[in-house]
Amino acid sequence: MADSSQPIHAQVSTIVAAAETAAEQIRVDTERRMNERIAEGERAAENRVEAAEAEAQDIVKWAREEAERAKTEATTTALTIVSRAQDQADILRAEAEAVKTQATSEALAIVARAQDTADQAATEAAEKAREILGAARSAAGDVQAEGMELVENLRQMGDSLRSNSTRLLRDVQLIHRRMLAQIEAGGGDAGALGPIRASRTGDAEPRRPPVVDGELDVPEFIPRG
Repeated sequence: MADSSQPIHAQVSTIVAAAETAAEQIRVDTERRMNERIAEGERAAENRVEAAEAEAQDIVKWAREEAERAKTEATTTALTIVSRAQDQADILRAEAEAVKTQATSEALAIVARAQDTADQAATEAAEKAREILGAARSAAGDVQAEGMELVENLRQMGDSLRSNSTRLLRDVQLIHRRMLAQIEAGGGDAGALGPIRASRTGDAEPRRPPVVDGELDVPEFIPRG
């Protein structure tokens, strides 16, 4: 199994290399078995041919000895036996060829099945690699989209903070000017500052920042109350 900490292309290379190694091993094993079957068939054929030839030679020798003891009848009998032995040898040769042909056919069938297995393994490995690559690309796209959204939210928050700070500074300066004007109008009496304080309708009402000419900016991704 490929290490999940490796890059995707390294995992794909590992999977494809493993599939190629398995296919090569199957091919080598198949060729070895095919050669063994062919060699076995050839040995069997050679043994049968040698046995048939040995049997034929024995029969011919015996026929010649019979011919020497009985001139006319032995000659006819010997020719008949030789013919029969030749026929038997031909039959044995044909059987040996059939065995060799069958062994070769079986070996070729094994090679074909091994090739099909190797092709299927390579196809499955390629499909798995495509699935892993697709999942990685999809995950990368999701991460990129989330990152872009976060950057946009931070940009909006920064713009909002700059806008709000500018408004608050302007409101504080305006309140300061009003306070100075009221102090000057009241002859420095501190009691004239009363109307400038924020109004309160009850102890439970929270204190809000003074806003003179507009509401505070709120980024689009934050729900507005």
